[in-house]
Amino acid sequence: MLQWLIDNNCKDVCIESTSKYWITVFNVLENSCNIVLAHLKYVKAIRDKKIDKKDVKLIADLFQHYLVAGSFMPPSDIRQLRDLMRYHFKLTCFMSSENNRLQNCLTVSNIQLGNVVSDTFGKSSQKILDKILENPLNTSFDIEPLIHSSMKKKIPELELAVDGYITPEQAAKLKIIKKHFEDLKVRKAELAIITGLSKPY
Repeated sequence: MLQWLIDNNCKDVCIESTSKYWITVFNVLENSCNIVLAHLKYVKAIRDKKIDKKDVKLIADLFQHYLVAGSFMPPSDIRQLRDLMRYHFKLTCFMSSENNRLQNCLTVSNIQLGNVVSDTFGKSSQKILDKILENPLNTSFDIEPLIHSSMKKKIPELELAVDGYITPEQAAKLKIIKKHFEDLKVRKAELAIITGLSKPY
């Protein structure tokens, strides 16, 4: 197609932005043609029934008369960066979802750690959870060696917060959630390096 356009000295192209189908064509033509990306609702021939041949003729006619408002299409490097940033945001959402799942596991196990600490995935909280998961049937252990010095005054509250009961099923689920969260954290840090972020927000 590209060679045919070049042979016929066709430098101006109008493409309907349907789903993701236009992207492969856009990638091929981008460096050789002036492309206008048209939104579907502005160039559709028949409202209640889509007919490709009529749509193509209408798009060509409108385009020849400068009646197609092109969508904004940033340069290739910006598009790549936007794609990475969208993925970075998705990873953040995944981490948030796993955080919520962990909170739910703790709640159904009568462990109210989230009511005492500000971050359940903080270092002190994770040490406490690791200790609980070593032996889910025993929540009576010395908390002081596991927590940061600034949390010493919260020891009585923490002892009450971890006085719950975790079933083997919930313990297994918690381990998977923690592992997945840590993996997401690493992947997000790797992506932050690629995107040039100073730190993985």
